[in-house]
Amino acid sequence: MAQTEYVQTQIQQMVQRALAHASAGTTDSTDEIYRLPVESYSPKSWEEEMNAIFRRLPLMLALSCELPEPGCYKAMKVLDVPVLIVRGEDMRLRAFINACTHRGRAVTQTHDEKGKLKAFSCPYHAWRFATDGRLLTIADQRKFGELDKSLLGLRELHCEERVGFVWVCITRGIRFDIDDYLGDMQKELAGLEADKWFLHGTSRLESANWKITHDGYLESYHIPFLHRNTLYEFWNRESSTSVSLYDHFGPLPCGPHQRMGGNAWGNDPALMLKMKDVPPSEYTDKHFHAVRTLFPHISISADKHGGLVSQMFPVAPDRCITIQNHVNPRNPATESPEDTEAMKKRIALYAKIVYDEDYVSSFSIQEGLKSGANTELLFGRNEGGAINFHKSVAHYVQAYRDDKAAGRV
Repeated sequence: MAQTEYVQTQIQQMVQRALAHASAGTTDSTDEIYRLPVESYSPKSWEEEMNAIFRRLPLMLALSCELPEPGCYKAMKVLDVPVLIVRGEDMRLRAFINACTHRGRAVTQTHDEKGKLKAFSCPYHAWRFATDGRLLTIADQRKFGELDKSLLGLRELHCEERVGFVWVCITRGIRFDIDDYLGDMQKELAGLEADKWFLHGTSRLESANWKITHDGYLESYHIPFLHRNTLYEFWNRESSTSVSLYDHFGPLPCGPHQRMGGNAWGNDPALMLKMKDVPPSEYTDKHFHAVRTLFPHISISADKHGGLVSQMFPVAPDRCITIQNHVNPRNPATESPEDTEAMKKRIALYAKIVYDEDYVSSFSIQEGLKSGANTELLFGRNEGGAINFHKSVAHYVQAYRDDKAAGRV
């Protein structure tokens, strides 16, 4: 299928920018090195970030392909909030706090499951709820007593679905404008054609502090070194220099959403320069690769042909859980046994690389921060994605402080 005009224009512009950098031996750069105090990774900072960001902003909690039909649901916990996302009979996605309005037990068997049901029956006392959250029946209501069932539906959370992705705010009563929040990032996401993806498998990985974890997704500076014998095998191993392009999207001067552009020809600028012989009108997504990040916790290393969507969920000041979602426009139910086995090996390989290299490093970095050896962390001029991320964190934390001081929290 042909690329949209927007996608084709972006590819042409990014390839031309990359070629210019390759010719000059440069990369996208910020004006100066960014210095971040180590206390930014403290338990006190973590608690404030959870209140300012994860409890107030829209979080991308599901892919549309996880909930393809009426009755499909996904139960999960985000921080201390049990969330239930359900596609109703009207095909609309809704999100609820996963707590029965009788005594608060989850209406699913566990807080971490997916499935398909016509209605939810609380395992404790069998109160039944419709997929749109309405309380349908109270078990043995004549003996229980009279209640107005219309007032006892599951408590709804604001939920929006766009271009194959699903956002939820985990604090009841907070609403958001997802179109404003995403800005032009929505055009980027539309180009992925995620509404045509299928989920082929997931991995669950543990790492250190959520910001230490996320930092690794926002620059390619580390790839020739940390991944020298793994991911770097796909690149030219004769060079330790790379070209990266950083663009931001959304309502802030620093994003908060980003696109980090790499290249599809290896890590060698000399190899990249061969693209000069290809007319811009012939550039395709095979000539460029980009990683898109959705603030505050999503990394998308994928295009319309599929790839990897990583969701990072903070659970403690020194602990984060990542769910790796492997997606593809091919229906896994129709694949050959050979293709299925190849996908299983790919999923296992990526989980191993990310954990053994990136996440083991995250634990080491966290120990280094605790040691007191440094008072600040440095982000180089070639690490613009990480710099924009930390500026975005600072923006939303300050907005929370301002609202709190004004009594709006």
